Amino acid sequence: MGKTMTTMTTPRFWKVMNKAEENEPAEMFLYGEITHEKWFDDDVTAKAFAEDLAALNGCDLKLRINSPGGDVFAAQAIYNQLKDYKGRVTAQVDGLAASAATIITCAGDTVIMPENALFMIHNPLTWAVGNADEMRKTADNLDIVRDTIISVYLSRTQGKVTENELKDMMDAETWLTADEAVRYGFADSVTNEHVENRINGNMLIMNSIACDLSKFKHGEKARAIFESFQKPKKEEKNTMENKETLGLIQKIADKLGIGEKIEPEQDNTAIENAVKAERERIINLEAMLTGDSVTDAIINVAKDTGQAADDIKGYVDAVKKARENEAVNDAAVQAMSNIIQDNMESGAAGVTASVPTADEKQAAIDEIVNIANGE
Repeated sequence: MGKTMTTMTTPRFWKVMNKAEENEPAEMFLYGEITHEKWFDDDVTAKAFAEDLAALNGCDLKLRINSPGGDVFAAQAIYNQLKDYKGRVTAQVDGLAASAATIITCAGDTVIMPENALFMIHNPLTWAVGNADEMRKTADNLDIVRDTIISVYLSRTQGKVTENELKDMMDAETWLTADEAVRYGFADSVTNEHVENRINGNMLIMNSIACDLSKFKHGEKARAIFESFQKPKKEEKNTMENKETLGLIQKIADKLGIGEKIEPEQDNTAIENAVKAERERIINLEAMLTGDSVTDAIINVAKDTGQAADDIKGYVDAVKKARENEAVNDAAVQAMSNIIQDNMESGAAGVTASVPTADEKQAAIDEIVNIANGE
């Protein structure tokens, strides 16, 4: 009896889709755990991935990722192949890019994430057995692997995060929302698409790919983020604090003559502009305060009634002018009084007042006229 030969097939965690049109990018789906099977034996997996990539002939590629991670060496090999690829690579996180999957994501020339997708980085992990020397060697190897991962992250984030910050984030096992991933430079933009996700026990299921949160050091962080995604936006906007804020903004809008009612869902830009305009109005009015009771009363009324500085400038200037004229007239009267007093006192103690000369009279008159004219 002859022997039956069984052909072993290499499991693949990626799938390449043909282009529908010649000018459209090809699509590659990298879903599920990044496996290491046969990676070290004969490099079949790495070779197969390279062959599939080469078959695209350098056309643009949309790499769709939804993976809890896996083998870091497999991820590094894929990263290097994608970085060497001639076509433009757009990486899209279809749900989760965690652990080793983040390395592959960083190969994208552009990285996009739906608003409820997740991105997680942590230190590389391994199983180790042996004596103390062997354990120390394993730890040293893990440090080397971590350094290579950090090098990838630094290249992608382009200065938005430092090496020390990355080390701290990896030590802490950091779970990021799409907005946070953009802030740190791991992603470039957030789409308004939504990932279908749910939690069943410890299993986080995103676009049909399951991730066992119990395998991670801080899986509860992912659960907390997931639960925040589930809160209805209207419920969040109906809190007492938001109601008070909207009420204040509406008052400001009314003072500015904005007839349109501000709804909770209204664009924040319009609200911010209204607040800024009101702040500038108050600042400009307060800059006109002089300490004069009449002037300041006009300004305070304007603050309460929604008037701007330009609206009351004429009234304020008129009061100032009247005050200046009052000061001139008071000075003229005082000068005349002083001259009369001087003449009266010059005849004190029985001494007859001397008659002023023509020049002295003219000088006194000139002084009074100059004071009256504000000179």
